[in-house]
Amino acid sequence: MEHNIFNNLEYRPFIKASSKKQSISYKSLSTSARIHTSYFSRVMKMGADFSREQLYLIGMALRLKEEELEYLLLLGELNNSGDPGHSAFLKNKIEALQQEHGKLLKKFKKTSLELSQSEVDLYYRESITAKIHMLMTIEKYSDSPYLLCKKIFISEQKLNDELEKLEDLKIIERHKNKVQVVKHTVHLDAAHPASVQNHINWRMETIQNLSMRRSSPSDYHLSAMFSCDEKTKNDIKELFKEFVVDAQNLVKECSNTDDAFYIGMDLF
Repeated sequence: MEHNIFNNLEYRPFIKASSKKQSISYKSLSTSARIHTSYFSRVMKMGADFSREQLYLIGMALRLKEEELEYLLLLGELNNSGDPGHSAFLKNKIEALQQEHGKLLKKFKKTSLELSQSEVDLYYRESITAKIHMLMTIEKYSDSPYLLCKKIFISEQKLNDELEKLEDLKIIERHKNKVQVVKHTVHLDAAHPASVQNHINWRMETIQNLSMRRSSPSDYHLSAMFSCDEKTKNDIKELFKEFVVDAQNLVKECSNTDDAFYIGMDLF
């Protein structure tokens, strides 16, 4: 799929597919890259090349994540390289990134459900859907789903609507009054258009939790502003990633599952 940047060895097909998917015009991308529309079109027709700075600005306009942006710049550097040794060096770096990303996708595919874009949009439209999905992995609630009405303050009608949605998406199966979770994970790629809205939805959940003062002593909220350089910021991001892996391992080792919890992390 061309809109997955890691499937590309040339940046033009990705820019074309990604801009179309996000309904971003070439004129808008040209303005973002600070170049004339005619030059943008010439590059896209293989008549010229984008500079590293122009590709960076285009990537930012396409709302690429940092890893995707770095990959896009590597594609641009490869495209502009005229030295065989330099080209081989860049291809090795690109192949390493492709393999790393491929391993990650393979890992998710073992536990996650492949949905169409419209189905992913439906699942991530409201945070309540994922919340009910995860709570249904707990026997107490899968055996008696209507206990959730009191726990998460929703009506029986809303619960029925959400269960019907999850059933239609083949994430759960309902047997009389009980629920069986068929798929535990619905992977949302960082580049997916629904990703931003999903982040916003869960930040709103955090705000609601704080506003209602329902926090328990075991909850933890942190907000911090600091100054440093870009390298230190990236080092901190790597620490966040390591934490996520450690947290996943702790969850896997947990043998007594009786509730669902949420972690939100932001660095910008």
